[in-house]
Amino acid sequence: MNKLATVVFVAALSLNVQGQQSKVVSAYNSLEMYKRDKSDIEVLMNAKKFIDEASASESTSGKPKTWYYKGNVYWEMNLSKNSIFTESGQNPLLVAVESYKKAFELDPKYEFAGDCFSNALAGYRNLGIEAFNKNDFNTALSMFEETTALSAKNGKVDTSAIENSSIAAIRGKNLDKAQEYLTKLIGFGKEKDGNKYISLYKVYQQKGDTTAAIKFLAEARVAFPNDQRLLTEEINYYLSRGNAAEAEKLLGLAIEKDPKNHLLPYAAGTVYEDLGKREQAIAAYKKAIELKTDYWEAYFNLGALYNNAGKALIDKANAEKDTKKYDAINKLAEIEFNLALPNLEKALELAPADSQDVVPLLKTLKQIYSRLNMTDKYNEVKKRLEP
Repeated sequence: MNKLATVVFVAALSLNVQGQQSKVVSAYNSLEMYKRDKSDIEVLMNAKKFIDEASASESTSGKPKTWYYKGNVYWEMNLSKNSIFTESGQNPLLVAVESYKKAFELDPKYEFAGDCFSNALAGYRNLGIEAFNKNDFNTALSMFEETTALSAKNGKVDTSAIENSSIAAIRGKNLDKAQEYLTKLIGFGKEKDGNKYISLYKVYQQKGDTTAAIKFLAEARVAFPNDQRLLTEEINYYLSRGNAAEAEKLLGLAIEKDPKNHLLPYAAGTVYEDLGKREQAIAAYKKAIELKTDYWEAYFNLGALYNNAGKALIDKANAEKDTKKYDAINKLAEIEFNLALPNLEKALELAPADSQDVVPLLKTLKQIYSRLNMTDKYNEVKKRLEP
């Protein structure tokens, strides 16, 4: 009796295996029928039913053919754009991609393993791009990471996927991942410019690790000594921290490397002012104007420099008890205001009408017109300032 029972059980198991294998074939046949007439969605739904059952069965779920066919079925479901396949929230493309991946992983030597690998790779990449374009950066990062991992299983390094991962991580504020992937890219030693270095420097800054940030930036400048952007970033770093002395050194180097860049002498002018180097500051602002004749910000700073000097002299004069000295200092102040005036007027002429600096400019000019007894211009500016 026990022997008979065993024979019956084995027979039943054999029939079940054959049944599941037939569903793989049925899924294949249904898919081929659908390809001949893509208006018949019912046939594609049948293919889905057959392959879902086969992929859930222990007897066929371990075969690469099952997952290859499942990938093909769901790929067509995705291409059909029929809402019936997404009603449950399922993403046919994702299922297709994961199915191809599973087929490849089950047997890299399977006759269609190459197709499975290529389809999975392209699918993950497309899913990543699709998510990225929808600003779903976390999903994009996940898909690009899948691309990287799959390539690695095939013995390849997908630098494009790693770069996409770094970009998605940056946009998604995943700073640890951004640092990881940017470091990998730089480590490959194939960078032709400082782009990745600048990105990684900014990641360090966002993480609040300023020590590592500036150390890395200095190393990056050694790797790319002619990349002006790296030098500019380092200058801005020191300027933002009020380290004018260090910024001055770097600005001299930057101007030497890029003598036609009007922004550099302008920045140098602000540094020289902070260091109390008046004549160097004046020369720097004038150089910026020479390089860009409509550079209103340089006119503004130059005019402000003279105006501030004039105001400082007025304060000094007011503290003076000696009448002759008082008059002498006031005359010096008047010289400064006369130097400030044309620069501030030019700045007002060139500044965009919606600039937040227009009102301060008008107020400063109003004060100077009053000090220099320029009544008509004073009244003109006063009227412009009225609500």
